[in-house]
Amino acid sequence: MLKSQPAALYISVTLSLGLAACGGSDKGPVEPPSTAAEAKASTAGAANPPKDADIKAVAFNLADGPDVCFRAIAKHLGADAKVSEITSFFSAGKEIETAHTQPAGEMTTCTVQYQDPNDSRKLLRSDLDLESGEFSPPSPVEITVTGGNAADFKLEDYVIPLSKIDAAALTSVMEAQKDRLSGVYGRYAWSGVRLAAPGAFSNTHTLRLDVAGRLASNDLRQGGYASISIDGKKITADHLMP
Repeated sequence: MLKSQPAALYISVTLSLGLAACGGSDKGPVEPPSTAAEAKASTAGAANPPKDADIKAVAFNLADGPDVCFRAIAKHLGADAKVSEITSFFSAGKEIETAHTQPAGEMTTCTVQYQDPNDSRKLLRSDLDLESGEFSPPSPVEITVTGGNAADFKLEDYVIPLSKIDAAALTSVMEAQKDRLSGVYGRYAWSGVRLAAPGAFSNTHTLRLDVAGRLASNDLRQGGYASISIDGKKITADHLMP
């Protein structure tokens, strides 16, 4: 179990210049990937079906479970990797987000920040390429401590083994919100599944579900989120409703 941290002590991270120059971002959904792989698959013909590596990563979809990004990370890093934050975003569909061109549920971002296995004082970041299904080479992450003495900071207190997180259990939380959300939103979609590190509002890691929708009363765009315990069962902060 993670050691409890003072509520005033938390970290922020800054990407290395090398990653920033490549356009890396964890602020929201990214632009749709190129469709070169799809074109290649379509020209192969039914008599010569494409190999898995030639197919655009359509399997990365919320329909495959809220933990789809987490599973990809576990496959890449191993279940014992110590992670600080995980960010996965999904298209809400063009009926909700007019800027989205991907079908609702298609994953647009999958990013992980994790403890450097060769230097436990440092964080690394890797992003899933949704076209190839491969993760980018690790890039260093700069850590900034605020609200406390930087000399007292220990990264070990801000990472958790991936195996301790049950994002798959979020399915039950999502199902339990259906009637409640449908009473307010004319249309809605789950748009994010994240792991948040301890910070100003929580001294432990938490999972987070993001929702995007259109209000039934006036069709205005509205969103919200809920924080959930890492076992995927208990809502610890509910901001899903307007």
